Amino acid sequence: MTATSGLNSTEKKAAFSIALLIALRMYGLFLIMPVFSVYAKTLPQSTPLLIGLALGIYGLTQALLQIPLGLASDFFGRKKILTIGLLTFIAGSIVAALSTTIYGIVLGRAIQGMGAIASTGMALVADVSRPEQRTKMMATIGMSIGMAFMLAFITGPILFGWFGMSGLFWITAGLATLALMQLHIFVEEPKKHIKKGFSFSEMLHTLKDMQLISLNLSVFVLHAVMTAVFVVLPLILVEQLDFAAKQHWKMYLPVLLISMVFFIPMIIIHEKRKKYFQFVTFALVGLALSQVMMGLFNSSLMLIAAMLVIYFAFFNFLEAAMPAMLSRIAGEKYRGAAMGGYSTSQFLGAFVGSSLAGIMMTSGYTHVFYGTAVLVILAAVAIFLVRQK
Repeated sequence: MTATSGLNSTEKKAAFSIALLIALRMYGLFLIMPVFSVYAKTLPQSTPLLIGLALGIYGLTQALLQIPLGLASDFFGRKKILTIGLLTFIAGSIVAALSTTIYGIVLGRAIQGMGAIASTGMALVADVSRPEQRTKMMATIGMSIGMAFMLAFITGPILFGWFGMSGLFWITAGLATLALMQLHIFVEEPKKHIKKGFSFSEMLHTLKDMQLISLNLSVFVLHAVMTAVFVVLPLILVEQLDFAAKQHWKMYLPVLLISMVFFIPMIIIHEKRKKYFQFVTFALVGLALSQVMMGLFNSSLMLIAAMLVIYFAFFNFLEAAMPAMLSRIAGEKYRGAAMGGYSTSQFLGAFVGSSLAGIMMTSGYTHVFYGTAVLVILAAVAIFLVRQK
């Protein structure tokens, strides 16, 4: 059974259109991650903290604006806010592409993040889908983001070798322009749009529900680990193993393909058995193990590749499974507020992880992996305790 079985023609069109829109934008955001820290270290006035900040500051501006822009879309329409968000993202990409200093890239990345449209995109999914099909549509979008993530890690080093970092930002701007065109050609907004005000009771509910809190904590940690790992890992590959950045795709391609052998069956089994929290706890423990082992065994390219298989398998499973869980737990009434909190936690984690990595790597790259392992264990304990209750 595919993620889109049971959807009617309108829902299928909406699911693929919105998934493509979000995937194009996320691919652009992920594109620099495999190589950015290596490039940024060569820039004037660059420091470890500024490298981490440049990589993750988009997460801070995303986190601050997810809920406000989501609420604005309730009043002014989803497509208008999505258009504004994509135009802002394009502007940030251009600023970063034209920058020759680390400060200019920090500014460009911050502006990119101000185009915070994830919650608006999810709200549009809710608008055009039947309640019983919404989880499938969320899963389709989750899988598209996962594919964008994997494709970015394979193609990013290649494109960096061809066009440099400035070229990557121009490509990102071009992809966002394609997403904008696709939005206005293929994405249909419901004619009747209900304007509503902000509900404090809905937000309060999401802040008191321990299951939702545990998922928000988990996605915060998941993205904190992602950005932290890819602040230091490219530097380890280049500086300690003499593995040129433009060649990194030769490792990421087989690693990501092998990881699919593990995480796709995990998604299928976890849906069949419906033991959602147990699988998430298991995946978090596996993720923590990958971090400890990357801290211990990073002196060999083969060992790093093996640890990355474990990392990507559990990361992609969690990235696909948790939004669907959130949709089920929140229910129809609280889904919008819950998605806003989830998206905010996700992007805030990206900012915190990269910033902490920038601080911690001054005392050694391996310390970052041990720090991320501790974060993941805390999230796993939180999920386990909530499940016990």
